[in-house]
Amino acid sequence: MTPAEFKALRLKAGYETRGQLAEAMGVTRWAIEHWEYGRRPIPAWGEKLLKCLMMAKLAEKRLGLKL
Repeated sequence: MTPAEFKALRLKAGYETRGQLAEAMGVTRWAIEHWEYGRRPIPAWGEKLLKCLMMAKLAEKRLGLKL
């Protein structure tokens, strides 16, 4: 996943700020920023967790639940 793809997925998942995603992932805002700017490689677990968070957000919307 490229840094641009990571950022696009963050926005698609509804995380408007890096801080929001960082809190959900249990990392610092700086980690998200480094990944999105390509300063550090995005770890495999980071990509997978973002995809899981996106799917959870979609499920919440479709089912009207708060996970």
